[in-house]
Amino acid sequence: MKVFCEVLEELYKKVLLGATLENDSHDYIFYLNPAVSDQDCSTATSLEWANTCRIQGRHQPISVGVAPIAVAPVCLKTNSQMSGSREVMLLQLTVIKVMTTRILSVKTEFHAKEQYRDVIKILLESAKVDSKLICMFQNSDKLLSHMAAQCLALLLYFQLREKITLSNSWIAFCQKNLSECSESNKAIYCLWTLTAIIKEIFKDSCSQKTEILKQFLTHFDTIFEVFYNSLLSQHFENCRDTSKIVNILMCFLELLELLIASRIHLKLHFTCQRILFLKPSCMLEVITWPIQAFVKRKVIIFLKKCLLCKVGEDLCRGSVPALMPPDHHVAVDMLALANAVLQAVNSGLLKTLSVYEKHSFFGGDEVQPGCEHITSPDHVILRAASLVIMKSLEIKFQNCSSASEMKGNSPDSFCMQCVIIYLTVIHNYQISGLV
Repeated sequence: MKVFCEVLEELYKKVLLGATLENDSHDYIFYLNPAVSDQDCSTATSLEWANTCRIQGRHQPISVGVAPIAVAPVCLKTNSQMSGSREVMLLQLTVIKVMTTRILSVKTEFHAKEQYRDVIKILLESAKVDSKLICMFQNSDKLLSHMAAQCLALLLYFQLREKITLSNSWIAFCQKNLSECSESNKAIYCLWTLTAIIKEIFKDSCSQKTEILKQFLTHFDTIFEVFYNSLLSQHFENCRDTSKIVNILMCFLELLELLIASRIHLKLHFTCQRILFLKPSCMLEVITWPIQAFVKRKVIIFLKKCLLCKVGEDLCRGSVPALMPPDHHVAVDMLALANAVLQAVNSGLLKTLSVYEKHSFFGGDEVQPGCEHITSPDHVILRAASLVIMKSLEIKFQNCSSASEMKGNSPDSFCMQCVIIYLTVIHNYQISGLV
């Protein structure tokens, strides 16, 4: 095990520096291939790993020669073996992650990049490392599970960049876990990894972003729509584990924001990029759920970004142009969203929002002895809700078909009703904030 770890550490140092490798690409697979049990699709037992490493340790390092992996049957486990196997697997994942990052970097020397590319291709083709990483999502070790998700996201993006067929096991995994809104961690890891891939597309400096995203979304367009309907149409109060639903919703909002941003900036028009505008009432309904205030705040801010065309700015900073030419299709969708917001406001949506006085804390949730209780209204949600309504009214007015409709002189005018409701609610919030 000692020799095995030493080789891995040496390989990590070389890849971190972007140095060339001395041996044939196949030799490194022996050290980078994670041990995963096929029977239960979970990481192999700790002692199996210890035995693997112990047998691997009998061989010479890469500079001398490499022998195939062999695992002997075992009966007992020890704490040191459990710790050792975990560290080995984390180091393997770290090397794979850094190596893939080096391939995607323009700063890596050409010969070294070609060597790294060969190693990763062999891992994907012969070692089926993508399937093993999917299995590792189920590991109870959160760090190991998160590292596996990071590695898989980079490997999937590598497949897209290299025009390699996208992992069938990954596509099947997403379709299974996103086909209905489940309260499992698998759905969260699906959403997190999909989000990470789109972020990589935005960050990449290559000129083929649109083609890469198109290739990627083709596999998931339908399933995103199904998941959107399933997640947002459920009765939140009837869920067994509301914390899981909250986590899934927060992950999905981030993914949805990137999908909308990619539509605006990369000029694609998949259904999954338009789903918010096609069915905005589903998202607005979340605000009426008996859910934590921070979730409602997140939804309101998300809607504000959509209406202001500011989606994706804090997720892919510096990768999008400041000014975009007008897009008729986007303008039509924005009008649909604005109409849905105004309809919801007219139906009493703002009455479900709470911006009344709350305790303000810094670095905790307890008031220290001798300190007074400081309360203040939730100005964040108040400002965001104000912008959402004002922008919706602006879009509505810009698309009015007649002058009288734009002026809204009649008390029965829909827009006029929205303005009155908005001003009344804001006035009440201001009064409550001063009391």
